[in-house]
Amino acid sequence: MPLTPLAFAISLLLSGGMPKSQTVSFKTSDGVTIEGDYYAPVAAAASAKAKSGAVNAANQSGAKAGSTGKSKSAAKHPVAILIHMYPADRTSWAPFVPKLHEAGFAVLAYDIRGKGGSSGGAESKLARQYADRDESLFADAWKDCEAAKKWLAGRPECDTTRVACIGASIGCSISIQYGAKDKDVKAVVCLSPGTNYFGVDSLSHIKKLMPRDALLIAPEGEYAAVTKLIQASGDRATGGMFPGGRERHGTNLFAPDYRRSGEIMDAIIEFVSKATKK
Repeated sequence: MPLTPLAFAISLLLSGGMPKSQTVSFKTSDGVTIEGDYYAPVAAAASAKAKSGAVNAANQSGAKAGSTGKSKSAAKHPVAILIHMYPADRTSWAPFVPKLHEAGFAVLAYDIRGKGGSSGGAESKLARQYADRDESLFADAWKDCEAAKKWLAGRPECDTTRVACIGASIGCSISIQYGAKDKDVKAVVCLSPGTNYFGVDSLSHIKKLMPRDALLIAPEGEYAAVTKLIQASGDRATGGMFPGGRERHGTNLFAPDYRRSGEIMDAIIEFVSKATKK
C-alpha cells in the first residue's frame, strides 16, 4: 500500500532525510491567518546551530559568544513557496521538500485558506467554503501567497527578489495568478494545471505571467490543459508530459511507487535553480 504524504514525511524524519521545519503563521491583506511549515536553507540552519553551540561554549567559559572575531553575514537564498492541491494540505509536499532544501532554497509550504492550519477550525466559514469549492474563496487565495512572500521577506536569510512558486492542481492556478502580480516571482512550476479550476482563469493569468519562466507538468491523461496554457502563453511556457492518468494528479507524481518521480523532481530543481540564479 503506498505511503500517504504524512506517513512519508514521518518516515523521512525518522531516517534523517527530512529537514527540520518551523510552524509559522501570518496574516493576509484581507485578514486571514495562514499556517505553514518553514524550512530554513541549509547554510542558515547550520549557522543557527553553530551560534547555539557558541553561546553554550561561551556560557561554560564565561566568555562572550562571538568575541573572538566578527562573523560574516550569511548569503541570502532564493525561496520556494509551495501551494498544495485540492483537497490535500501542505504535508503533500513532503517527498519534494528535501530536494529543494538540498538545492539551497528556503522553503515555505502553507495550507491554503480554509484548509488544515489555515481553516480556523473544521466548523469555520472558511473550512465550509473550502469543502464546498466556493469560487469566492479561491478567487482571493492568491493573497495567501502574497502574505507568504511578505513573511519570507522578513527573514534575513531569504532573498525574496528570487522567488519560485510551485503549485499542484488548484495550487497551480494560485501560483500563476500571484506570479502575474509580482515581478519577484522568477519561476512558476505547475503539477497538473487546469485552465479554470474553481473559477480561477489561468488562461488569462498566464498571459500576464509571461515572459517569466513557467514549467507545466502533467500526466498524459491530463495534458490537454497544459497544451492550452502553453498556447495562451504564446508558446513561451515549457511543458512536460509523463505517463499516467488522473491517478498521477498533482503531487501524486511524487509518489514513491511512481518510477518517474525522481526524474520529475530533478527537472523541477534544475528549472527553478536556473530561473532564480543571480
